Amino acid sequence: MLYLTTFAGAGLLLSAIGIYGVLAYSVARRTKEIGIRMALGAARPEVMRLIVTQGMRLAGMGVAVGLVGAMAGARVLHSFLFGVGPNDPLTYICVALLLSAVVLFACWLPARRATRVNPMEALRYE
Repeated sequence: MLYLTTFAGAGLLLSAIGIYGVLAYSVARRTKEIGIRMALGAARPEVMRLIVTQGMRLAGMGVAVGLVGAMAGARVLHSFLFGVGPNDPLTYICVALLLSAVVLFACWLPARRATRVNPMEALRYE
């Protein structure tokens, strides 16, 4: 059980780092666009919401596909489950909420950096 928990934690950490990396790259590529938005009057919360929404939309699709796969895989692995039924809704809800919280944090970091973009520097970028 210790190994399973360790590998699950490592997988969660790697996925959070991957999501952060993809969104950080996306924000870096869109620096000029974000600077123009802010120069035209977009508030910092609007820019943050734009980036977090982009990441959470992808995460929502991933969680939905993962839940369907987990439900299908739980029937195959039914004999290995102890103390939990193959269709335990509490387990699915807790895992979906945990993954969503990790993705929200991984999206929040690049979004926070994007709100600190100086519009004049972003317009001079490239």
